[in-house]
Amino acid sequence: MKHLKLFLSAAIFASLALASCEDDWDTPPMGGPVATIEANTSIAELKEAFWSEDVNYVDTIGKKENGEHYIIKGRVISSDEAGNVYKNLVIQDTYEPRSVNPDGTVNPATCITLSINANSMYTSYRPGQEVVIDATDMYIGKYAGLQQFGLPEYKEAYGWQTTFMPLEFFQKHAQLNGLPEPEKIDTLITSISQLPTDAAGIRKFQSQLVRFDGVTFEKGGKDTFAQYQVTTSQNISDGTASMVVRTSGYADFYWRTLPEGEGSIVGILGYFNNTWQLTLRSYSDVIFGEALPGAKSNPYTVDAAIAEINAGKAATGWVSGVIVGALTPGVSSVASNSDIEWTAPATLPNTIVIAPDASVKDFTKCLVVDLPEGSELRKRANLADNPDNLGQPILIKGNLTKEYGMAAITGNTGSVSEFEFKSVTVVSSIDENFDRFGDSVTSGSYVDFSDSNLLGEGWSVVTLKGNKDWSMRRFDENNALNVYASISGYKGTAPFDAWLITPGVNADKLAEKVLSFRSEVNGYGSTTSHFEVYVLNSPDPATATLKEKLNPTLPEAPGSGYSAWTPSGNVDLSKYSGVIYIGFRYEATSDANYATWCIDDIVVGKKGADASANDGSEAKPYTVADVLAGASGADKWVTGYIVGYSSKADASSSAVFSAEGANNLNVLIADSADEKNVANCIAVGLAAGTTRNSVNLKDNPSNLGKKVAVQGTIGTVYKIPGLNANAFKF
Repeated sequence: MKHLKLFLSAAIFASLALASCEDDWDTPPMGGPVATIEANTSIAELKEAFWSEDVNYVDTIGKKENGEHYIIKGRVISSDEAGNVYKNLVIQDTYEPRSVNPDGTVNPATCITLSINANSMYTSYRPGQEVVIDATDMYIGKYAGLQQFGLPEYKEAYGWQTTFMPLEFFQKHAQLNGLPEPEKIDTLITSISQLPTDAAGIRKFQSQLVRFDGVTFEKGGKDTFAQYQVTTSQNISDGTASMVVRTSGYADFYWRTLPEGEGSIVGILGYFNNTWQLTLRSYSDVIFGEALPGAKSNPYTVDAAIAEINAGKAATGWVSGVIVGALTPGVSSVASNSDIEWTAPATLPNTIVIAPDASVKDFTKCLVVDLPEGSELRKRANLADNPDNLGQPILIKGNLTKEYGMAAITGNTGSVSEFEFKSVTVVSSIDENFDRFGDSVTSGSYVDFSDSNLLGEGWSVVTLKGNKDWSMRRFDENNALNVYASISGYKGTAPFDAWLITPGVNADKLAEKVLSFRSEVNGYGSTTSHFEVYVLNSPDPATATLKEKLNPTLPEAPGSGYSAWTPSGNVDLSKYSGVIYIGFRYEATSDANYATWCIDDIVVGKKGADASANDGSEAKPYTVADVLAGASGADKWVTGYIVGYSSKADASSSAVFSAEGANNLNVLIADSADEKNVANCIAVGLAAGTTRNSVNLKDNPSNLGKKVAVQGTIGTVYKIPGLNANAFKF
């Protein structure tokens, strides 16, 4: 069968003209044409029966052993309307029911290319049109590795291979059946790294209509799809692997600039000399700036996922739902609602059942999810150990199929990259400096919280507007580990409204009802960027019925660079009861640049300065260390040594540790008279009058090194922690 068998005669080609005259291809009957031949073979069976490992070959399709013709049928998935698909028609099998693998994944329908010497085939063979083909006496083979129907051609350099068949020859063997149903076309969602290299896999994937999510063009924003009348290859990557997208210089979109950023791309999967390549059907196959169903940013609803499963589609993607139960022990096939435990705690931790909302108690409207043993997914989501998860939302990725006799999500390994879950963790205190994540992020780099799901334990990121999320950054100082949370609108699309939200805190069980943290900012000249802190009664700020803004001490953006790390002070939470959440909000509208805000050392339930017995009174004044640790308040006394002054409005970059050239507006004080690091100092603004006249270094250079106590309201002064003094004593 693998040897060329040719019997093309003049009589065959003479008959083509007659055959083409007998069929009226332009005027289908009402309700659509009806094929008079019936398929008896799947495209997969035909491809395997006539497969050769040779890069080029041609074979004649004869009859089956029982004397029957090979008859296949498939739905058109290609279109040459945009001018990028050249003299090819690609069909997707509609004869064979979709098979399910042992892991629950649904096999995609097999596809095959027909090489036909014709243009504008889309006028007769529109996407979704079913075609029945009597393949006996047709020719199948390969051209440069791609298996296809065609006509025999011999090249001395390549041997026998397939080339374009006459349109009349194809029409003699093919019949239209019904009207086009493009909605029934299946698109295989996969990744570049998952494309096979074995013979069976190559045969299955060749000519598939595929979709790759999260891809970027190597020359995005810099080059066009092709040059005029020159077919061009452009590289795409999904972060783990890359491949070529081939575009004709005659395509009606050749002149368009390759999109920047990440997006999705759809096309016909070709194979050329042992290399996968993608051919777009039209520019609409390039989907950047919007998310397709099943993408993480546009997940399937539970209802939509069940619809995909019931339609037999080989869908893979993200699904958003609410945890409503788990399988009853011993159930291997769900037959009724009693086979689901709709309450918590569940008996076993190995499954969860998700639904559109928490009120659903009908298994036919739910999806079951296996929780792999030992995985983070099982640890965080199961109802046996986490009964408060009942009724909570979850976002999870997997294959949409059937398992346990009901609709299911399978293939999820349980890793943090394959789910997002705002677990209901209620704590009685928080003390988070992020340094425990030092192994997850290298110094000078960052990890996106939403991508890595690192914090867990009830922490969450919520992005209401824009495309920027809070991230975990590491910037070691003096060889000491320093990890903190950060966000910026840099290279994002405004407006932004992004939140980092703590676990639920039982305010009634707090030892002290206070919040403290440190923050720093680099304004980058932004006039619209804002950072705010709120108390919420829900981890979702869009639906929270309590959303009150707090008033911590925050740094002011310096003229350039970053401000000093600024303690918030002990923010009062005494008015709150029950479960509350602390929300750190970054907000900005369109701007030339966007500020970067960083937060660290988040403490709820104890005062930031409780290591000190000082209370800020004249008898027990705060030290500089107390202020840097978060001590705050009005009319508070602080004591320290005068060590210098700030020559400009930003002390973090304008500190001078001498009296030379001093002004009379401020001084810097520290706990040590020898301090030369502004990070260990606070700024003291001097009120006009006796305080300024007596304390400033311009008029009193001998004050350098003296210990002084000053009184005022603690806050941000000269863009670092400090106070404006209205009283003093030496």
